[in-house]
Amino acid sequence: MGRMRGIGTIVPNILHRFARDLAKAGVAGESRLAKLLYLAVTSRLLQKPVSIAMKGPSSRGKSYLTERVLGFFPDEAYHALTAMSEHALAYSEEPLSHRFLVIYEAAGMNSDFQTYLMRSLLSEGRVRYETVEKTSEGMKPRLIEREGPTGLIVTTTAVKLHPENETRLISLTVTDTQQTRDIMAALADEGAADGPDLDSWHALQQWLERAEHRVTIPYAKELAAKIPPLAVRLRRDFGAVLNLIRAHALLHQANREQDREGRIIATIADYTIVRELVAELVSEGIEATVAPTVRETIATVGRLHDETEKAATLRDIAEELKLVSPRLRGALELP
Repeated sequence: MGRMRGIGTIVPNILHRFARDLAKAGVAGESRLAKLLYLAVTSRLLQKPVSIAMKGPSSRGKSYLTERVLGFFPDEAYHALTAMSEHALAYSEEPLSHRFLVIYEAAGMNSDFQTYLMRSLLSEGRVRYETVEKTSEGMKPRLIEREGPTGLIVTTTAVKLHPENETRLISLTVTDTQQTRDIMAALADEGAADGPDLDSWHALQQWLERAEHRVTIPYAKELAAKIPPLAVRLRRDFGAVLNLIRAHALLHQANREQDREGRIIATIADYTIVRELVAELVSEGIEATVAPTVRETIATVGRLHDETEKAATLRDIAEELKLVSPRLRGALELP
């Protein structure tokens, strides 16, 4: 794999090459999640990184997958922890600007103050924390500022994180047992070939840090017009999708044109690849925000329509579900 600018010309689809090299590292069963993780960490170079929650039962390989993907990035791209004290995010001197904070097995990360700092970092791009400290001159106020933007990756067995943070993350669930088979097969194969050339991948990311980071999406307004406003969280999900498109264009900038201001122009190819990766996830996120009773009612409306070949009335649906009218009207008034 060529280094720096030549890589984009030699390998037009860098994510495809990444998945192939990741398989050499013993991960082949979670290609879609791995590609999303790789794009997300690349988005650290943007003004709004895409943050990820890797979820799944214990021993499903979520931390293993995350570690293997991070291996394709230089150390300066992220800061990884297995635990963090309540005030660490405010007092740590570790740089966070255009970097990812990675917290493994974050089930215990439930302090209100800690989640507040996380939310501030994700939403505002920085942490501003004013405290009072004891000095030789008595108690004095101190303003602590941690500049971002910063992305976040957490791996957790929890189904849901703090509700205010949950909507600021894209949730990826590791369920594929193929990953376990691949790991065991790799361990058993004593004659296996050497792993991927991670130095070349590190060189690519280091070059990107010095390259152009501004990306324009000429079709963004058309995309926004075609997405039905079914749930409030779509506002954040749509923003994350746009930033994944920008990250993909950034990654492939050697094959992208620039506008008069020097910004990289994202193509339909960038959208197409990102759509394949996130369409199912966005749909699941929207469905999770709709109450089960509303989904049940909508399904009943569709079934009655199919059976009678005409529009179901309020009376028909109320009799079918034995419901009072407020619940029924609430479902029918959805966009």
